[in-house]
Amino acid sequence: MKIPKALAAAVVSAILFSGCTDLSFGEQTLLRPPRATGDKAEIQNIIKEQASGNYTLKYPQKGQYRSAVTLFETGGKNKEYAVALYSTESDSQMNISVIAHEADGWVSLGSFKNSGTGVDRVILNDINNDGEEEILVGWSNYNSGMNSLSAYSFEDESVREMKIDETYTDMIISDITGNKLNDIILLSLRNNQSPSGAKLLQYSEQEKKPIGKFALELDSEVTSFVNVACGQIEKNSKGIIIDGEKSGGLLTTQVLYYDAETQTIANPLLTENDAGVSSNVTTRKDVITCRDIDNDGIIDIPVVSQMAAPTDTAADRVCSMISWRQIDTSDGSLHTKFNTVMNYTDGYYFIMPEKWNGNVTAISDAENRRIDFYIWDKVNSSLGIKLLTICRFNSNEWNNINRDNYLLLKNSSNKGKDYIIAAQNYPSGTEKNLYLSRQEIEKAVKLIS
Repeated sequence: MKIPKALAAAVVSAILFSGCTDLSFGEQTLLRPPRATGDKAEIQNIIKEQASGNYTLKYPQKGQYRSAVTLFETGGKNKEYAVALYSTESDSQMNISVIAHEADGWVSLGSFKNSGTGVDRVILNDINNDGEEEILVGWSNYNSGMNSLSAYSFEDESVREMKIDETYTDMIISDITGNKLNDIILLSLRNNQSPSGAKLLQYSEQEKKPIGKFALELDSEVTSFVNVACGQIEKNSKGIIIDGEKSGGLLTTQVLYYDAETQTIANPLLTENDAGVSSNVTTRKDVITCRDIDNDGIIDIPVVSQMAAPTDTAADRVCSMISWRQIDTSDGSLHTKFNTVMNYTDGYYFIMPEKWNGNVTAISDAENRRIDFYIWDKVNSSLGIKLLTICRFNSNEWNNINRDNYLLLKNSSNKGKDYIIAAQNYPSGTEKNLYLSRQEIEKAVKLIS
């Protein structure tokens, strides 16, 4: 019988011990409900014996596994393992203990110390293609602000530590080189000793550990990583997308991928202008990150520009044009898939028709939850005739207005929010061949998923 998640969480909570060294298991790390209190007592006794005194369980701050003790199976062995993270009062160092469930109970396979001050994340991943997951732990260091990485592999009835002398700010594990080995990509922000950079590590059968294969420069003007993701950047190419924030709140995107022709990792969007300053066409003040906007399986990159408006128009009313682009890995260039006006507040976006590009602008009225589209008079730098209005209503508002002049576009209860997206279409646009049919408007308006 499948146990519901809520019940599984309740069972876990009910059997936990009391006290500062309690053994707790995050629901997301469990592959089955706990067997019995006896299992947990055995694990706790092993930790207590290894700690030789008082200890404190340590919880990962990022990643899928957020418990101080993670239960998992590896390699289809039908055997359960536990990874426990803790520090001791005696030396204040971080400790990892790997414990296996044998026929006669839980037994220790090995324990290791680390000089970190906390746990950044725990990752279970097969990095050497042997069919079994290795254990990777990122250790945080409050003094340096950088994380260090260690890895552990199963060998016979023991665990071996693989020494990795690398630090990172963020990390992704995926096969982006296409050689059937999962790559470890470490991203680092600049510090007093070094500029921002990325390193790609791969498992070496000769060295019996991950070693550095590629290193490249990142934009050192980026002060924080806002969004780091791995996915398809072309139909047959996987890459790393990095949305980073610069001083002043500007966002920029970098794309890392393996260039098979040069056999290097490319970062083509990072360029320099004539003054030697980093230049990137994706730099934007709008807080818009990369995403698969059209659900075609390819990560799209936003390039943002402000639409035209009269000089006396308040800046927050002038809509931005977001050109969603895809990278061409053959030469590192970006090509446009389509242009949109995004309305994140009201939960939709509008795909600009090609005949409108450069000829139409959009003005937002946030108070009345509407966007008005006008012909842009380039000669006089002024608004021309109105072509379209898109509005958002709640169901009560919609039921109490004259709906004769509106086109109902979307009726959604998405995520518990009940709202209607509707449009007013103005036939005056016909004279300049900019009029949109109902079918064109319905095709152009999309809900933000």
